[in-house]
Amino acid sequence: MKKAFVVFLVFCLAMSAFAGGSSESAKNMEGSVAMVFPGLVTDRAFNQFTYEGMMKAVEEKGITYAYRENVAQNEQVEVLRQFAQQGYSIVIGQGGQFGESVSIVAEEFPDTEFIFSVGSDTYGLPNMSAATVSYSHAGFIGGVLAALTTQTGKVAMITGEFYDTHRQMEASFYKGIEYVDPSITTTAVTTGDWADSVKAREASLALIAQGYDVLFPCLDAAGAGVAAAAQDSQNVWIVGAVADYAVDYGAADVTAASVVFAWDTLGYLESTGELCDGQAHVVGMADGGINPVINIELSPEDQAIFDAAIADLIAGNIDIAD
Repeated sequence: MKKAFVVFLVFCLAMSAFAGGSSESAKNMEGSVAMVFPGLVTDRAFNQFTYEGMMKAVEEKGITYAYRENVAQNEQVEVLRQFAQQGYSIVIGQGGQFGESVSIVAEEFPDTEFIFSVGSDTYGLPNMSAATVSYSHAGFIGGVLAALTTQTGKVAMITGEFYDTHRQMEASFYKGIEYVDPSITTTAVTTGDWADSVKAREASLALIAQGYDVLFPCLDAAGAGVAAAAQDSQNVWIVGAVADYAVDYGAADVTAASVVFAWDTLGYLESTGELCDGQAHVVGMADGGINPVINIELSPEDQAIFDAAIADLIAGNIDIAD
């Protein structure tokens, strides 16, 4: 009896580490997907939206699925490996911090398809694909909108950490500002945490104290801290990235605009296997990868500048990375 209890306890602990949507085993089955998230799937941002894309694929295609949320970087390899061992046909690491971990496990399981999401490096592996929306396009549009909004001539980007995609975003953000007004002062800061809203609020208040009146956050749940700082201040605006800050963070009173990422579309395409070809995929403005939402009324002159910027971006006239 004691032995049976121990076996049952071990089984329960093993199962509690994973959340899935089917009791049917994924072993050796086509049409099964497992996603690994760095944050919570209720964060109202990247993790939640890519999760919702997977769930749409599950509903429409009858895909067997599983996921693990809030996975630390030192846990990535083991969690990815366990999903591969269980036989899921597609295993996805969601987030720019997953590249190396996905490549390690992809080499171990050549018959399993892996996707490095929010990345562009396939590490030369035929069973590893990469997919992301265009951070460069989002950064450029965010920079244009921030430049059209600022009254103090000082705008700042706030993010959790700088991965390659976020460096591209930062560079393009500056390009967007220069497109409108090269004299605007710019900076970028990191909080070190994508979900800690307290750190994000403190970083935002420090910038506001220095005269920055437009904040461009690229965060997950921590974006709520940026919204709170703006709402607690005077004459401070947000140009949001990833989510619609007016809706998703309840900050319509301080949100000038948002550059919304179509993460649900990306999660859907990843889950259905449409991106499993060993290539890198970047979904830009022309393909619906991002959607600018403007909440303030632009003057006719500013609207003309914005429209010209979008046209130049789609036409490839802006010198930024794809």
